[in-house]
Amino acid sequence: MAREKSHLVIVGLGQVVPYKYLSCISEYVGRGVLDGYSIIDLETEKESVSRRVDATGLQPENVFFCSAADSRHSFADRRHFAPIFEKLLEQKQKLKVFISPEVKAHQAYLEFCVENGIDSLTEKPIFAPMKNGQFYPTAIEGTMRHLLMKMKEKPANHSVMTLGRYHAVFNDALLDKLRQKIVELHSPLTSFHLRTASGVWNLYREYETREDHPYKYGYGMLMHGAYHYVDLMAQFLELNKIVYPSSSFDLILSSFAAYPDDQFKRISEKFNKKFDDVAPKWAKTTKSIKQIYGETDITTSFCIKDQKSGKVITVGTLSLEQTTPSIRAWKELPESFYNVNGRVSCTDIEVQLSTLFSMHARSFKVPKSAEGKVVQVDNFAQVHTRANASLLKREQYNTEQTILNFFNSASNRKLMSAWFEGKETKSQLASHFPTMKITQALALSIQNPGEPVRVKDLFEEI
Repeated sequence: MAREKSHLVIVGLGQVVPYKYLSCISEYVGRGVLDGYSIIDLETEKESVSRRVDATGLQPENVFFCSAADSRHSFADRRHFAPIFEKLLEQKQKLKVFISPEVKAHQAYLEFCVENGIDSLTEKPIFAPMKNGQFYPTAIEGTMRHLLMKMKEKPANHSVMTLGRYHAVFNDALLDKLRQKIVELHSPLTSFHLRTASGVWNLYREYETREDHPYKYGYGMLMHGAYHYVDLMAQFLELNKIVYPSSSFDLILSSFAAYPDDQFKRISEKFNKKFDDVAPKWAKTTKSIKQIYGETDITTSFCIKDQKSGKVITVGTLSLEQTTPSIRAWKELPESFYNVNGRVSCTDIEVQLSTLFSMHARSFKVPKSAEGKVVQVDNFAQVHTRANASLLKREQYNTEQTILNFFNSASNRKLMSAWFEGKETKSQLASHFPTMKITQALALSIQNPGEPVRVKDLFEEI
């Protein structure tokens, strides 16, 4: 029996789709899994979308443009995009929807797919609830519950595109190996420390004008690239259920954050002058003002407690920073360069299994230049272990492994390939419920610096 072909709908043709995913899409069109693809985007993006379409070898079957919704209340209006889907559903055997516009528009498209039983793959973070034109994190958990309940009415394959579910270092070399050790040693995860330095340099005028990765709607680092690492944190903490399968766990955390209006004191004035990056009045205030723009850096400490006994199982820290070394040397954001802010990341994860075993991974990018320009950014990783070899006779006191020639985007393509084939099980929407709970807690905790926020029953199932 011939396999039913799907038609891919890409919502939001930003830079990321041609850069990361077009080769994967082309492969599955060639294999006959997809019959082609269509694009939905905003009228305001018509010029940039047309330019990207002209530059690609695999042309879309259709390109649809929608009017923008009222930005004070919503960022994607079902009245504008639903007729497009209705038209496509009449013409095609089956749709698969890759939701990849700016994050404030994700929720409307995802709700539509869930309610209509249409397969979806949503680019991280899953959604950012908005209220009166500003980020409203209080609604994250309730919205996620609603989506997971609605999914049961019309089953479909709903997954989330994020870095750390198929990653060669974070998942294969660290998380999977640690899972094996927990089973072997029957020891819980007693400490977890993650620090990511993303090397993003935004200028003041970019905070005010950018519509891609914007900060002006009240969300920042957390609802941009940091979601990858919050998701990794959730996966590691859930390993405790191997040792305590019948326990419920509460997460308690407290945080501090830095914002664009702190940048005036945090980035060297000597180099700011080279960018003509003059701090606006709101960045020079010495009074405590309500934060309008989203955060740039977050540091958090936390613990995991057994809900019934109140005993602490895991302690740890999470540091999500962007004000770290980058390769930015340009005043204006280049159209053709993928990491326009000059991002060069470095991520450290260290995990302890009580007094028995420890793993530490560092994954970082190494820029290479020629004639004064960056021509390549390679990935490099080191994984170290420490063990009580006096007690664990098959272990060494220390081991070291170097991992070369891997690409972060390879994990994204593995996820997308599994989703195209209907075999995606590692990053399904329901598995991201703990991640979204932690995301809400972090977003609320930075509103009250240093005050504890509790997440009850972190790994509950809907």
